[in-house]
Amino acid sequence: MTMFLAGEEDSALAPLLLSIASLVVSVAAVAISLSQARLARRESERARPNVQLSAIFTDHLRIGPGVDQRAILVSVSNTGREDTELASLMITTDRTILNGANARLADGGPDLPYRIAGHSHQTWMIDASHIEATAQSATITTRFGHGEHRSLVVTKD
Repeated sequence: MTMFLAGEEDSALAPLLLSIASLVVSVAAVAISLSQARLARRESERARPNVQLSAIFTDHLRIGPGVDQRAILVSVSNTGREDTELASLMITTDRTILNGANARLADGGPDLPYRIAGHSHQTWMIDASHIEATAQSATITTRFGHGEHRSLVVTKD
C-alpha cells in the first residue's frame, strides 16, 4: 500500500512540474524576444541620422588682426550612418529673428540646404551683429531633411 501512495504522489506532481517547466521556457522566450527587439532598435538608431547641435554665442570672434565680430558658431554633428540635410537654421532672441542661411560670415560655412554625411560634422559662423547688443542668449532652431527639428538656447560668453 505504501508503494501505491508514493506512485499517486509522483503522478500528481508530474503535471505541476510540467507546468513549471513550461512557465520557465515561456519566460526565457519572452526575455530573448525582448533582448532581440532592443538590439534591433539599437541597430536602427545607429543606421539612421543621429544629429547633435552645439553652439557658441560671442562678441569676440577674431576675424582679422585686432578685429572682433559678434557671432554665433553653430556646429551640427551626424553620428548616424545615413546622410541628412540641414534644411534651415534660424536664430531668435527676445527682439530679433535671424535667418542663419542668409547671415553667414565670409567663409562661414556652406550654403543651406547642406547635406551632412554620416559620421561627420559641419560648422557655420553666423554674423550676429544684427542681434541687439543687450541680448544675453539666443535660441538656435534647426530643421533637418529627415524630419527632425532641434532647438538649443545658448548664452553669450
